[in-house]
Amino acid sequence: MKERHFRPWKLLLAIPVALLAGIALLTTLSCGNTTSSSQDTAVGNIQIPSWASAPGTPANSAKAYAFALERPDLLSQVPCYCGCGQSAGHKSNLDCFIKSRNGDNVTFDQHGSY
Repeated sequence: MKERHFRPWKLLLAIPVALLAGIALLTTLSCGNTTSSSQDTAVGNIQIPSWASAPGTPANSAKAYAFALERPDLLSQVPCYCGCGQSAGHKSNLDCFIKSRNGDNVTFDQHGSY
């Protein structure tokens, strides 16, 4: 049986990627630099799910879903640390928002609105 070794360089590479993605997300959310409508109900032809802006969800959930639609390249590089990898099979933070996407046909995951 091959023994697994801790590789600190992998952690060192993940930190800048996570920081860059976080900065991009915060910049997008704070500056309103999205192509979504003023109500954050759509990005292009794709409707943001209504439960993303329902009462009881975090204030910027709809904006986070819009960001996931606009920048899947960034969110797919950010690991999720909430444990959803084990419980829901998520491989990245993008999986918390989008289950699948084929062009404008998107299946959302409600996990990102918790």
